[in-house]
Amino acid sequence: MRPIAFCNRCRGMKVGYNKRYVLHCFLCRNWVARTSKLLVLSVVLLSIIFRYPMSTGLLKDIGQTEHGTAAEASFMPSVPEPGQVASISELLARYGVDAGQRDRVAKAIAASSLKYSVDPKLVASVIIVESGANPFAVSESDAVGIMQIHLPTWGLLAEQQGINLFKIEDNADLGVRILSGYIKSYGEWGGVAHYLGQTDDPESQRAAAEYVQKVQRVYGFRQLQDPIPAQAALH
Repeated sequence: MRPIAFCNRCRGMKVGYNKRYVLHCFLCRNWVARTSKLLVLSVVLLSIIFRYPMSTGLLKDIGQTEHGTAAEASFMPSVPEPGQVASISELLARYGVDAGQRDRVAKAIAASSLKYSVDPKLVASVIIVESGANPFAVSESDAVGIMQIHLPTWGLLAEQQGINLFKIEDNADLGVRILSGYIKSYGEWGGVAHYLGQTDDPESQRAAAEYVQKVQRVYGFRQLQDPIPAQAALH
């Protein structure tokens, strides 16, 4: 930082804040110029602070794994529209999701999808394929909850952030966060394929292609006019 520039008289008079020193400061061009700059700078900084307040509590470091990066949203989640929740609930009902959990799952899907900017119908389709929206589902590969969060990959992150993977809202939030990161990296259907855990292994790619087709059938994705080979969706 540059030292403050005083004129020669200021240096000689600056012994306490006596009347002569104060009067000279108001007349000294060096002092007035420096004070004016500080005042203008303070006003500009205050205007920026009040115009763009910083959000709190949601700027966590998600970390990166060999299976991809989950990017957490840096804004507070908004309240989803009631009509959107009803639409998701109807889709869940068509696939036999338990009526006692249906509305709660639909609300969790809508809120998390809005928070991470993911198509809620796509999230609902993934959940139907993954677990049938069963919050206590556990797979042979140690994936749990409605979005079948893979414990060997994401378990440590969930533990560090206090996420209860058997709680519908927590599982949906983390699952959509992960899916959002994959979609940003690989596109919509490529992201869905990587959510399953697709690798370069041919068998893994075959399983991912079948998985994508299952999700597309639930979603109602049609390839009538411009068919896209399943393999192309994986890259």
